[in-house]
Amino acid sequence: MLGLALLALLVAAVLVAPERIRRYAQQALAEAAGGTAEVTAVGFDPLRLALRLDGVRVNDPSGALVAALDSIEADLAFDSLWTRSVHLDALTVSGLRGQIGLLKDGRLTPQLPPGNADAGAPPRIRIDDLVLAGGAVDVRDASGSPAVGLSMTELSVSLTGFDTQAQSPAALLLTGKVGSGALRLEGELTAAPFALSGSFALQGLAAKPALAYLERTLPLKARGGHIEASGALLLSAAGAVQITDGRVSLRQTRLADAQDTPVAQIAEIAVEGLALDLAARRVSVARISGRDNWLALARGADGRLNLDSLTGARGTTKTEPTGSAWQVNLGALALTGQRLTVSDATVTPPLEQEITVEQLDIAALGSTDKVPVSLTASLAGGGTVAVTGEAVLPAGPAQLDITAKGLPLPPFAAYLPDVGPLELRSGTAAATGRLSVGDPGPEFRGQVTLSRVDLWDTERDEALFGLRTLRIDQLVASAQGVTSSKIWINRPTLRTIITENRQSNLSRFGPRSVAPVGTAPVAQDQPEPAPGPKAEPTPMRLKIDTVRVSRGTLNFEDRSLNPHFAVSLQQLRGDIDGLSSDTRETARVSLTGRVDQYAPASVTGTFNLATPRQAAFKLSFSGVEMATFAPYVGKFAGYRIERGTLNVDLNYTVDGPRLTGSNKVLLDRLVLGERVDSPDAISLPLRLALAVLKNSAGIIDVDLPVNGDLSNPRFDYGALIGTAVRQVIVKAATAPFTLLARLVGGKGKDLQTVGFAPGSADLPSIQRAKLQKLAQALIARPQLTLEIRPRADQDDSRALARVALGVAMGQGPGGDEAGDADEDSTDQLSALYQERFGSEPPLVPPPEGTSPSAQEQRAAAARAGRERLLAALAPDARTLQALAQARGAAIRAALVDNGVPVQRMAITLPEENATLPLTAPTEFALGSS
Repeated sequence: MLGLALLALLVAAVLVAPERIRRYAQQALAEAAGGTAEVTAVGFDPLRLALRLDGVRVNDPSGALVAALDSIEADLAFDSLWTRSVHLDALTVSGLRGQIGLLKDGRLTPQLPPGNADAGAPPRIRIDDLVLAGGAVDVRDASGSPAVGLSMTELSVSLTGFDTQAQSPAALLLTGKVGSGALRLEGELTAAPFALSGSFALQGLAAKPALAYLERTLPLKARGGHIEASGALLLSAAGAVQITDGRVSLRQTRLADAQDTPVAQIAEIAVEGLALDLAARRVSVARISGRDNWLALARGADGRLNLDSLTGARGTTKTEPTGSAWQVNLGALALTGQRLTVSDATVTPPLEQEITVEQLDIAALGSTDKVPVSLTASLAGGGTVAVTGEAVLPAGPAQLDITAKGLPLPPFAAYLPDVGPLELRSGTAAATGRLSVGDPGPEFRGQVTLSRVDLWDTERDEALFGLRTLRIDQLVASAQGVTSSKIWINRPTLRTIITENRQSNLSRFGPRSVAPVGTAPVAQDQPEPAPGPKAEPTPMRLKIDTVRVSRGTLNFEDRSLNPHFAVSLQQLRGDIDGLSSDTRETARVSLTGRVDQYAPASVTGTFNLATPRQAAFKLSFSGVEMATFAPYVGKFAGYRIERGTLNVDLNYTVDGPRLTGSNKVLLDRLVLGERVDSPDAISLPLRLALAVLKNSAGIIDVDLPVNGDLSNPRFDYGALIGTAVRQVIVKAATAPFTLLARLVGGKGKDLQTVGFAPGSADLPSIQRAKLQKLAQALIARPQLTLEIRPRADQDDSRALARVALGVAMGQGPGGDEAGDADEDSTDQLSALYQERFGSEPPLVPPPEGTSPSAQEQRAAAARAGRERLLAALAPDARTLQALAQARGAAIRAALVDNGVPVQRMAITLPEENATLPLTAPTEFALGSS
C-alpha cells in the first residue's frame, strides 16, 4: 500500500511538476531581468532531480531582448531539498542568443534591476559547473551616431564555483569569434553585486567596426585592416566599463577623405598602456608607436590644409551629451619609417615632396611641461634632417637643435621672391643651429651653407649665376628680419650679357610686386572692415656686415656684335660691406680680379638694397690684349688687330632708369692688320687718324661717354667704344636663312627646305609659294649663291613600287593602295605572285579562335603576297637618283621663273649608292660669289 502511494506521488510529480516549474522559471527570470520571460517547455526527472527548459526568452523592462536560448539542462543537487538554496551540480546552456548595447551615457544594456534591500535576501544559487556552447551575441554601440554593430559567434563559456552568496568569485572562461577575429576572456565573476574582472585578448579582428568610430567623428573613409587588442577588463552591475593595461594595434588600413583622395595608409599603429573608463569618459595612453605608415599633407590653392577638415567632429551637437567632454591624456610617441607626401598648391609650380621620417620620439604628448623631442628624416631627392631638444606641444615654447645636410633647393624655389624669369636648377642646403619658438615667434640662430647653386635665365635659356658654396655665419632669422656677421661666397660666377637688341640681361631681374598667394576668400557674412587708413605691414629687416667673395668669375658678352664680344673677369675676390634694408645705409663694394687670367682689374662702388637703381660703380682693368676686343675693332674700325694692349677706367652712375658715365680708354702700341668689311666702320682714313692721336710713347688716350635709359630697349650701349651709330646685327653666318626670311616675311626653316609628294617631282602649290619668297630674298642679296640638294627617301621608294605594282596589275599608277582586295584583285595579285615567284602566295595562319572561309584565307594570303611584290618592284638607286635630279631641276626652274639667274644656282645630288634615308626633304645651302 505504501509503495502504491509513493508511485502515485511520483506520477503526480511527473505530470504536475513540469508546468509548475515552467511557471516558476518564467516568474524568476522575469524578476531577475526586471522585465518579461517565456519558457516554452520543461522536462523534469524526479529520480535524478534533472530539469530541462526549452525555448527560453528573457526581455528587459523596455521589451528589449536580454537573452534567448534553445535549452537549459540542470542537475539539481539533493541538498537543495533541505536547504533554502538552489544547488546545481551542472548547468548546460545551448544556443544562447543575446544583445548587448552601449548607451549614450556610457552604461550597458540590458540593465539588470538594482537590488531591493527591503525585499530581503534573494535565494542562494550555487552552480558547480556551467557550460555554454554555441552562443551568439550582437553588440551595438549607440553612444554615438551612427551606431556601430558587431556580431559575436561560436561563444563558449565555462563557469566554475558560482555562488550568489559566496565571498570568493567564480572562475570564468569565455572564447568565441568576434567578426573574423578570435576572442578570449578569462576572469572572475561575482553575482551580488554583479561584477566581472579579468583579462581579454582579441586577435585578427577586422578593423571595419572599430574604424566606424573614426568615420562617424571625422570626414574620413576607412578601408581594410585588422586589429589586435588585449588588456584587463572590469564590468560592473551599473553597466560601467573599464579597461586597464590595454594594448591595441591597427594594421594595413587605408584612409581617404570625403572625396576619396588618399590621406593615409597605416602599416601598423600600436597603443600601449591604454586605460579607458566609459562612464567617466576618460582615456589615457602610455605610448603610441607606429612603423612604415604613410600620410599625405596637402595645402590647396586657397591656403587650407587637407587635415583642416579633420579638426571638427561630425554631428557633435547630436551625439555628445551636454557637459561631458572626453578627458584624453596621451603619453609618449614613437614613430619609425613614416612616409610623408607633402604638396603645396599655393606656389607655382606646385610643391611635391616625399619625406621619410626614420625616427620620431616625443616623451609625452599630453604634458604641459617641456618634454624631450627627437626627429631624423630624409627627403626623397636627397638630404637629411635631425632635430633634438625640448618643447611644449603642440605650439611651444620650444628649444630645438637642428642639423640639416644636403637638402635639395630646387623643389623649394617657388617660395623665393619673384625677381624675374629665373629658375633654380640645382643647389643643396645645410644648416646647424637652434630653433626657438616662443611668444615673439620662431627664431633660428646658427649657420647655413648653400652648395652648387645654379640659377638659369629661363627667358633666354642660358646660365645666369652659380656658386660653389655660400656660408652664412652667425645667422639670426625671424619674422622681424635676417642678420648675419659674415657671408662667405666661394667661386661665384655671374654672366652679364648685352643681348642682340642691345639690352642688358640683368635689367629684367629685380623684386616684383605680386598678389599674395593662398589668401582665403572673405566669407559673405563677415562684416566689411571699417573705413580709414590701412596699417602698413612692418618690413623685414636685413643686415649683413660683410660678404666676402673668393675666386669669383664675371663673364661679359656683347651679342649685338658679329662676331660676339666676350671678356672674362676671373679670380675675383674682395668684400661687400654694409648690406642693409635701411635706406640710410649704403653698401660698399671692393673687388679685384684679372681679365682673361692675366690683366689686373678692380671693381669698386656703392649701392643701396632698398633702392636697387641707385648705384655708382667703377671698373678698371689694364694691360688687356686688344685681340680680346677684336669684334669691336672689326665692327667700328674695319680692320683686324695685329697687336696692342688696352687700359680702361669705366665709371657708371645709376639714378633710376638713367645710366650715365665717363670712360677713359688708353690704347698702347696698337697695330692694325688687314682691312675687314664692316658696314659700321669709320669712313675716315683710320691709319692717318691713329698717327695723329698716338703720342711719342705710342699711346692713344681717349674719353668715351656713355648715357641712356635702361628701361628703353634701344639703349645705346655702343657709345662705350666711341660710336653713336646703332644697327641691329643678326647672326647671319650661323642662321642665314633667318635673315632671308626677315627680308621677305616668313620663317627661316620654311625657306631652307622644299617638300615633295612621295615618288613625285611635281612642286605642290604651297612649295611654289615658298620658292617665290626665296627668289625674292636671293634677288635682294645678289652676292649670295644657292646650292640645291635634292633627295629621295624610303617613302619615295615605296611610292614608286606601288606605281609599278599598279601597272603590273593593269590598275594604273598606285594600284590597290589599301591592300584590301576584292575577288578580282585577289586573283590578280595571286596570278602576279605566281608569275613572279612560281607559286601561290602562302596561306597566313588565321587568328586563334577564328574560322575564316577559304576565300577569306586566299585574300589574306594575297595581301601578304602584295608586300613581297612591293619589295621586289622597289626602284633601283639609279631610278631614285633620277627622281632627285628631276626635283632639283624643278626647283631651279621655279626660281628661274621668279627672276633668279641660273648661274647663281647649282644642284648637288647624293651619292648613288648612299643609304636611303627614312625621310629627307630637299635642302638649300647658301654661299657667296
